[in-house]
Amino acid sequence: MSQRYLETANSNARPGPHPSGSPLGTHQRGLAPAIDSEPSSAQKLAPKRTQPVGDPICPECATDEHLVVDETETFCQACGLVVARDILDRELQWETTADGERQPARGGAPTTIRRHDKGLPTEIGSYRDGYGNELSSKTQRQFKRLRKWDDRAKASTTHDQSLRTGLGEIARLVSAAELPAPIHDRAARLFRDAWERNLLRGRSIEAIGTASIFAACRLERLPRFLEELAAVARVGESDIKSAYRLLNREFELATPPPLPQDFLPRLANAVDAHPRVERRAHQLVTAPPVGVLANGRQPAGVAAACLYHAHDESELTNLRLTQQRLADAGFSTPTTIRNIRRELLSLDEAGDLPDPDGNLDDYLG
Repeated sequence: MSQRYLETANSNARPGPHPSGSPLGTHQRGLAPAIDSEPSSAQKLAPKRTQPVGDPICPECATDEHLVVDETETFCQACGLVVARDILDRELQWETTADGERQPARGGAPTTIRRHDKGLPTEIGSYRDGYGNELSSKTQRQFKRLRKWDDRAKASTTHDQSLRTGLGEIARLVSAAELPAPIHDRAARLFRDAWERNLLRGRSIEAIGTASIFAACRLERLPRFLEELAAVARVGESDIKSAYRLLNREFELATPPPLPQDFLPRLANAVDAHPRVERRAHQLVTAPPVGVLANGRQPAGVAAACLYHAHDESELTNLRLTQQRLADAGFSTPTTIRNIRRELLSLDEAGDLPDPDGNLDDYLG
């Protein structure tokens, strides 16, 4: 501790009578008398105040300014150096009930609807105890029997087993199709609703689970083809379509109609189209005449035709973009793309298509 810091502390000393009657020699700033009683609830909820630590010297600038401990870090007031950080939130979480009262919130991981037990399982060890010691062979056999009966107790009826099987199939399909977490949650909720209404009786659990994922993609406006899900599913396309019609009829799903612009980024990425070509194709699919043309036609086919028209219009020769390649990427046929392309040429001759924005001369091959 430096001499200047000691002189400052001694200059702030105040002689005075002690509350109990005995004299008090010195009193340093920042020290407070001990309190025997427990702090009140208001004091517990009050924000933390900064307090000096034991070492008053900053290791970076070696100044006399003492370090300060904040809520999550220890820093120097002179140079701003962060000496230590504590990124863990060690405070108790609070929530407000319906009556307006504050009570401690839950602890641990949150519950989830993706699992049949909502994320609150019972885990029984296998080979080691809580201290890391290896269990004996007799105890290991006993724990194996306990795990078997615990697994049976989690789904004791066939009704509960169907829920566990369906949610497991949804998790597998989400991982295989590389779908985001919101799709997983929406599909799990749809499957749970179908399970609660006993819609799984007499039907394929895998078909209902795959149809729930397809319905979740439609509801979230995520362009996914039915053929993609059928390629990784354990049932055929006809079973998935039948299950999807069942969910749509029972729950009256408010699925928005798929638009060609929803499939355009994915098609452009699949064929490695130029960004300027993709921009021109987006300009075409969002034009009102093309929107009228897309009525009653496959949205992915319209997007592929606009992408092909934009590529042919740009006269790029460094990338060979064929109708067959676009048809394979959009699960369509070259005939569909060719027919829509003829309609686009008719609109272009009539002057109904928007003019290309920007100059494509720099991108010519």
